Amino acid sequence: MKKLGHLFILAAALAAVAGSAQAQTGQPPPPPTRLYGTEQYNMREYSSVNRPTARLTPRESGNPMVVRAAAKVAAELHAPCEVIDAAPLSTRPSSRPEYEIVCKDALGWIISQGPDGKPQLNDCLALDTGALAAGKAWPKGMVCSLPGNAAPVAGLKPLAAKASSACTVADGTFLGGGGDPPIRRYETACKGGGGYIVDAPAPGSTAPLSSLTCDEAKAAGVACTLADKKRG
Repeated sequence: MKKLGHLFILAAALAAVAGSAQAQTGQPPPPPTRLYGTEQYNMREYSSVNRPTARLTPRESGNPMVVRAAAKVAAELHAPCEVIDAAPLSTRPSSRPEYEIVCKDALGWIISQGPDGKPQLNDCLALDTGALAAGKAWPKGMVCSLPGNAAPVAGLKPLAAKASSACTVADGTFLGGGGDPPIRRYETACKGGGGYIVDAPAPGSTAPLSSLTCDEAKAAGVACTLADKKRG
């Protein structure tokens, strides 16, 4: 793995997910199957992870058309996501709809309109980190709440596995993003102790994935904040 570069400023973003119904011969297609978090991970493993519950707005899975539309936008934005579920952020009709998407075995995202009016991506963990820091100042509903995104930390599992196959993710946080080519920086805490700082390429970026152990990161001036907590 390549060593990490400089620490970048904190950023926040969005997520969404998609899935489709199977048609049956001679019958109308059944309604979409709602995908629960436990289908991707065991929620009990992440029950102690803090989430900004006061900022959550419950969402239900969208119909197949919504899921396909969200998946199309996600692909256009180069989201690293196999969309398996999705929902609009608002029930009001819009020519520029915003979505939450659930991704198979990966971080979920919210697709929202940026200050320039163009769609932007922010992942569920980044949004949780921002909401926990901002408290009541954070817009209610601007966090992931589809069942498949119930434990955003679980979305770090594929990134942690690339840093070390021995790390079972127990907790995680978003540290920031930026650079050229742009990256998104996360900290992962491993079950039993230890952890990593991981730089993942931002959507559409050509940046390589890189990581440091917390000891290596400390020597480089980037302190871990989670890994020193003992986790059984």
